[in-house]
Amino acid sequence: MPQEYDSRVHTHLDVNNGLERVTELVHTRLVESGWRDQVRLACRRAIAENGNSNIPTVDELISTVTPKARTLVPDAVKRELLHEIELILSNLEKTGYAKSFDDS
Repeated sequence: MPQEYDSRVHTHLDVNNGLERVTELVHTRLVESGWRDQVRLACRRAIAENGNSNIPTVDELISTVTPKARTLVPDAVKRELLHEIELILSNLEKTGYAKSFDDS
């Protein structure tokens, strides 16, 4: 069952700090690549475009900047993240967490 599989994956990530490692990796690479600064600049531009009389709410700012921010993530960061996730899933298979759904 998919829910059981999700539970096993979550347990494995908790035990091995996998999610924490992936989160830290993404954060580090995005800062190193200048993505964070680009998103900060995009936020400032979005605020400036509205003018002082119509400052956007946080939700409006997020909905405006998110599509642009996603396109700004460097391909190298995406590839590295994908590779890290593949390693985690491979490790799941080796440790027996990732049995097929039919075996459950």
